[in-house]
Amino acid sequence: MFENKKVLILEGGGFKTSFSAGVMDAFQMQSHNPFDSYIGVSGGCIALSYFLSKKYGFFYQCMRTLCQDDRFVKYTKAFSEGLMNLDFFYDIAYKEFPFDFDQAMKELEGKDYYIVLTNSSDGSTEFHQPTRENWVDLTIAASTVPMLTKGKHLVGDIHYSDGGISDPIPIKWAVDNGATDIVLVRTTHHNFKPSMLRPEYFASKFIRANDKIKTDVENFQIKIKESIDYIDTLPSNIKIDQIAPEFVLNSNIFTNSVKNIELDYRTGLQSGLNYIHSLQSEKIPSKTHQ
Repeated sequence: MFENKKVLILEGGGFKTSFSAGVMDAFQMQSHNPFDSYIGVSGGCIALSYFLSKKYGFFYQCMRTLCQDDRFVKYTKAFSEGLMNLDFFYDIAYKEFPFDFDQAMKELEGKDYYIVLTNSSDGSTEFHQPTRENWVDLTIAASTVPMLTKGKHLVGDIHYSDGGISDPIPIKWAVDNGATDIVLVRTTHHNFKPSMLRPEYFASKFIRANDKIKTDVENFQIKIKESIDYIDTLPSNIKIDQIAPEFVLNSNIFTNSVKNIELDYRTGLQSGLNYIHSLQSEKIPSKTHQ
């Protein structure tokens, strides 16, 4: 599937993907798109959608708007429909900060784009290639987290949840399917270690979901660390460049601070530019760029 292809993977992270927005805008500024395949997780799918649409700055402006808009953030719905109204994203994608579907489909000619989803019924991971018709629904489903949102979203006749629940950084899936040249944009910082007091552990006790999803939510940070550690076990013929923040980002999955979004976006912008500069200045071994 990914043999002889350069693969770009974007981790999710809610509003932490303001960092990813900066990286993607840096790529657009420098017309840097050598990729043959794209894999998006959760909010990473939104970043990729704007990148493929060639909509510079749209995702950043989108997040600035969302964190302040009471049509999106609904505190009164926290224990029923979720804090964040993801269905508002229909308005975002079509009206307020619209995707350019024609441009995105043109960019994907001869290429692959996979959206990572978790099947809400059995908790299994699925990888879907969007069409123009289901692109927005798949993107909404990919970000549908229990408690923070409504928890699942219907695509066709199947309910899906956030792909980050079951596979937060799908490096192994990419490698198992032939990838040997990967660029990974992370929102988890350099030298990440799971917290002793993980909020996901407590959230898993209250969500309405099957046992596998509850377990995956409980172990979310551990699964991220396992994916990062897996990279270190790979043979030298598999090249993985990581673009990650040096320190913990200012934003979190749920935030209402425009200032934090701006700070993380600027960090991502600089990290993306640093990465491109390193490619232009010399042939370097794979490493983490900050």
